Amino acid sequence: MLRPLVLLASLVVPATVDARAAADLSEAPGRHLATAPLPLAGPDALPQLAARPHMLYINFDGAVLRRGCGNDSRHDCSTLADLFDGYVGPFVGTESRRLAIVQAVRKDLADFGVRAVTTRPPEDPGYTMVLYGDLGEQTFAGIAPYVDCGNQWANDTCFAGAFEGSNIGSTIILQEAAHTWGLEHVNAPFDNLHPFVAQSTPRFQDECHKIVANTDLVETGGVCNLVHERFCDAGYQNSYQELLYLFGPAVPDTQPPVLEISSPAEGSVHVLPVTLHLRGEVQDDLAPQFYDFVVRSAGQTIYEGEAPQLDLVLKNPPAADYELEVTVVDDGGNKGKDSVRFTILPEGSVDPDTDSDTDTDTDTDTDTDADTDAPADDPGGCRTAASTPTLALLLLLPRRRRARR
Repeated sequence: MLRPLVLLASLVVPATVDARAAADLSEAPGRHLATAPLPLAGPDALPQLAARPHMLYINFDGAVLRRGCGNDSRHDCSTLADLFDGYVGPFVGTESRRLAIVQAVRKDLADFGVRAVTTRPPEDPGYTMVLYGDLGEQTFAGIAPYVDCGNQWANDTCFAGAFEGSNIGSTIILQEAAHTWGLEHVNAPFDNLHPFVAQSTPRFQDECHKIVANTDLVETGGVCNLVHERFCDAGYQNSYQELLYLFGPAVPDTQPPVLEISSPAEGSVHVLPVTLHLRGEVQDDLAPQFYDFVVRSAGQTIYEGEAPQLDLVLKNPPAADYELEVTVVDDGGNKGKDSVRFTILPEGSVDPDTDSDTDTDTDTDTDTDADTDAPADDPGGCRTAASTPTLALLLLLPRRRRARR
């Protein structure tokens, strides 16, 4: 069962709340205490709809925070810099953990004109930044500098603790970002704006929920009412409709990924026995994500699967000249393509690339891992045309499928 986790209490509450919560913390290990609430910022005015997607930059790399320049995400400025001694450390989890967290954030934002990225966007027109990393010795899970009614300032900086779980991590990221967009806490355990992570998979709900002032769920009339009351009665908030209002519907991804095969080298020659790595890097504006890869040889498909990058193994393919064509498809259905030519010579042949061939490994290098996925002598392996030797492709990365939206 997911242990309740206290998030930021963004609104004004009595000072006694922290004392009560501190007592709760000592009695319930693992429960994180929220900090004292912070003030609101910006006029309660209607926003202007964005002409293009708003960027939510999830910064896993940490930052040295700057003081005296507001909360400008473009320059790592934060009015909370002193709270973190001017520094947020990087997220030390694995790349697969990063990817899982980003995918969970994107799933919850799929209906809105907001794109979650992990590479710093251009300064124009600006972006929201969530620093997801080591916040030091804090008693809260995440914090935003204020609730920005109507998202008047598009370049806010907020913070989330580096939790490994993708659902908890994504919820904290989304809640703190949503505060900087003008959304307040609500008493709805399945909504991302509930002040506790009370359910494993909350989302932005298309329902009117009662606004609460703090983690004790004390009901309040709310403060960003010029936006709230477009969709709900006074004192209630519909987080789903407000995000649609602020950012519009999702904007289709039309940018194709670019694939560059790095191994084996183009035109390289290899002598049996040999284990070749088929590797390639994908450049994409929405990386990281899971991509669909299709590998074809002599007009036939010899591999289909998905992974963040191209990383396959060719084990002892028959002697011949080969040309592999690899297609990569992103979540938006955009395609990229690259190809590579190489030659396999019979055992005992003279290898002209002996001194420079860095793509070849001994068989013992991958036998253990390869056998767990698809043995080289597996009779069920795919074959190319009758005149072309068989290529045995073994996937070294964990095989998995992502949730389809």
